Amino acid sequence: MKRLRLIVLVVILILVAHHQWNEKSRHLRWDAPLFVAVYPVAGDQSKAAAGAVEALHRDALTPISTHLQAEASRYGLEIPRPFYIEVGQPLAETPPPPPIAANFLHRAAWVASVRWWRWNFDEQGLDPDIVVLARYFDPQSNPVLPHSTGLQPIRLVIANLYAGPGWREPNQVVLLHEILHTLGATDKYDLVSGHPLYPQGYAEPERRPVHPQRRAELMAGRIPLSPGKAIQADSLSTTWIGPETAREIGWLND
Repeated sequence: MKRLRLIVLVVILILVAHHQWNEKSRHLRWDAPLFVAVYPVAGDQSKAAAGAVEALHRDALTPISTHLQAEASRYGLEIPRPFYIEVGQPLAETPPPPPIAANFLHRAAWVASVRWWRWNFDEQGLDPDIVVLARYFDPQSNPVLPHSTGLQPIRLVIANLYAGPGWREPNQVVLLHEILHTLGATDKYDLVSGHPLYPQGYAEPERRPVHPQRRAELMAGRIPLSPGKAIQADSLSTTWIGPETAREIGWLND
């Protein structure tokens, strides 16, 4: 009986791994648009957060699809619309935020709880490829936000955003950055300093002189002005998807 249970467990693990591999392969073929559902969440009890949740609509997210389409065209992809984005109903219950400065066991427990939430999530009938939780906070009472997270295995984004019309374009940068994480894109900045890594974190690494750069590599998030200075990209129009990110998300072959 013990041997039988072991065999069943191994078969289940193989099936799960095969399913995840097939899902990843399907998403990275780019032969059809990926459906992204964005669910607004009030991250605090402020009027600003509640107003941002109420005001979020699909048109506010259209620039994300438009920018990704333009970037895909630069790499020769023929798909006319890489993303289809829809806004779901506001959510009151969400998974817990990632633990701060947690050890491996705490992090693993958090990932397990988020997986459980994702598998049991009532998606309001939308059935998206990627679920995005857009958590809005009042910038006056939350000058520093928790780090946003994009989880590739379960295609879930937990994005922490500032409420208010002046933050719409910076929020779009955060959202697309985290969405690309769910497709396999990796961060391209130094985890300590936050400065873009060269060359993979530069939008135009071949530019001479290298500094100042004109745009940010999207997965680095900052525009390098000098070897030790960079400014945050405040809109998608100031970002590019670099070759390494393009390879990671299936736009370029090795």
